[in-house]
Amino acid sequence: MGVVKRLPIIALGWVQALALAGLYLCLGWGVDHLAADGSDGGSAALVALAAGAAIVVAGAAAWAVPYLAARGQAADEHDTRRAVVAHVFRLGAATRSRERTGALVSTATDGVERAAAYRSTFLGPMIGSMTAPLLVLVLAAVVVDPVWAAWLALALPAIPLALGGFQAAFRGVSRRYREAGRQFSAQFLDAIQGLGTLRLMNAEAAHGRRLAAAAESLRRHVMRLLAGNQVLLLVVDALFSLAFITAAAGLALHRLAAGAISGGQALALVLLGTLLLEPLDRIGQFFYVGMGGIASVKEIKALLATEPAIPDPGEGGTLEKEGPAVEFAGVGFAYLPGQPVLQDFDLRLEPGERVALTGPSGAGKTTIVELLQRNLVPTAGQVKVWGHDAAQVPAAWLRAQLAVVAQHTYLFTGTLRDNLLLAAPSATEDELWAALEAADLAAFVRDLPEGLDTAVGERGLALSGGQTQRLAIARAHLKDAPILVLDEPTAHVDLVSERAILAVLERLGQGRTVLAISHRQATIAQSGRVVEVAR
Repeated sequence: MGVVKRLPIIALGWVQALALAGLYLCLGWGVDHLAADGSDGGSAALVALAAGAAIVVAGAAAWAVPYLAARGQAADEHDTRRAVVAHVFRLGAATRSRERTGALVSTATDGVERAAAYRSTFLGPMIGSMTAPLLVLVLAAVVVDPVWAAWLALALPAIPLALGGFQAAFRGVSRRYREAGRQFSAQFLDAIQGLGTLRLMNAEAAHGRRLAAAAESLRRHVMRLLAGNQVLLLVVDALFSLAFITAAAGLALHRLAAGAISGGQALALVLLGTLLLEPLDRIGQFFYVGMGGIASVKEIKALLATEPAIPDPGEGGTLEKEGPAVEFAGVGFAYLPGQPVLQDFDLRLEPGERVALTGPSGAGKTTIVELLQRNLVPTAGQVKVWGHDAAQVPAAWLRAQLAVVAQHTYLFTGTLRDNLLLAAPSATEDELWAALEAADLAAFVRDLPEGLDTAVGERGLALSGGQTQRLAIARAHLKDAPILVLDEPTAHVDLVSERAILAVLERLGQGRTVLAISHRQATIAQSGRVVEVAR
C-alpha cells in the first residue's frame, strides 16, 4: 500500500483534526458569548450550526478511516501474499529448501497479515496524525493566538523524536518475537508432518517437550513486546501527555492574564492542545501492531530479495528441436565441496530411444534426474534438451518437455480429479477417463461411490502405493510430454503391482524418449540400452 493509496486516509485524518479544532473554537466562542450579554442570537445559531457540522464531519471521518484502512488491509494482504507465494515458486526447490517450510508458511500467513495491518491500519493513520498537529497549530495561530502556537510548535518535534526512540528501543524485541514465531511454526509443522516417524520411534514425548519449550520462548517474547507497550503507555500518559497539556494550559492562562486572548479562547487553546497529542495516543494504542508489522515487513522484504539459486532466463515459449532429446556433456555435480557425485558424466538419448540407468545407491542416478529437471544445475558441463542448454532456456518450456514418474509421488489434499487436473487444467471429463484407462486405473475409480470426486486424503494416504503410482502415470499421460522420465517408479510396490505398472509404462512410452532409473531387472528389460552409473 503505497503513499498514494494512503492519501485518502491521511487526508481524512487532517479533516477529522480540523473538524475537531473547529468544534473547540466554536465552544470557546460559546463561552465568550455566554460571558457577555448573549443577545446576538443570530451569531449564536450560526456557531451552533457550525459546531454541529464539525461534529458530523469529525464523526464521518472517524468512521471512514478504519473502514478504508480495513479495505486497504484486505487488498494489501491479498497482493502481498500473492507476491510471496509467486516468489517461493520462482525460487524453486533448490533455494526454497534452505528455509523450513513452517517458517515460510508463517511468513506467508501471519507475517503478511501483520505487515498489511501495519501498512494499512497503522502507517497511514500515523502519517495523518503526525502531520495534523501542524494544521491545528496554523489554525490556532491564524484564528486565536500566534504566540501560543509558536511556543507549542517549538515543543512539537519532541513527539516524533520520542516515537523514533521507542521504535529503536523495541526494534530488537519485535524482531526476536517474529523469529521465535516463525521457528515455532516450523517446529510444529515438522511435528505434524513427521507424526508417523515420531510415533514409530516413541519420540512423541521428547518432541512434545521441545515444542513446549519453543512455545514458552514465543510466549516470553510476546510478553516482552506487550511489556514494552505498557511502558510506552505509562510514559506517554504520565510524562508527555501530562507535560504537554500542562504547557498548553499554562501558556493559555498566561496569554489570558496578559489580556491577549479571552476566556473562551483560552479554553479553546487548551482543547486544541489535546489534538497535538494524537500521534502519541495512536502509537500507544497500536504499538503492538506497529512493532510486529515493522518486523514482518522486513521479514517479507528479505524473502522477496532472495535470488533463486537457479535463475529463470525467460518466459515460456516454443523452441525448435535442434539435437538429441537429452544430452549430458561432461557433467559434474557435488552437493558438498570436494565430494563430487558426478564427474565427466556423458549420456545421449536420441528421439524415441529408451535408456535405463543402473548403478549402486549413491552413484548419482537421481541427481541426474534432478539435473535434467533443472532442480539442480551442474558444477561442470552442460545438460541439453533438444539441443538447448537446460540452464539457458525458460523453465516452463523445459518442464513442458518432461513427464516424470518418481518413486515418491506427491498427491495434494483434494480429489482424484484435482490431482489429475494438475497435469492438464483444461482437460475434459473424457480426457481424464482416457488417462485413467491408460494407467489401468479406470475400473477402480468407477467402483468408487464418488468416482473422480473421491478424496485422496492428505498426501494421498487413502490410496495404496500401486494406486498412487498409477495416478502419477495418468498425470504423465495427460501431460503428453515427448520425454518420459521414470525414477524407480516401482520401488515401493509389490511384484503383482509392479507387473501391472510396467505394462502401463510400456504403453505410455510408445513414441516417446524414455529415461528410466531402476535396480529392478523387469524395468531394465524394457529398455533398449542400459547405462551403468559408477560411484
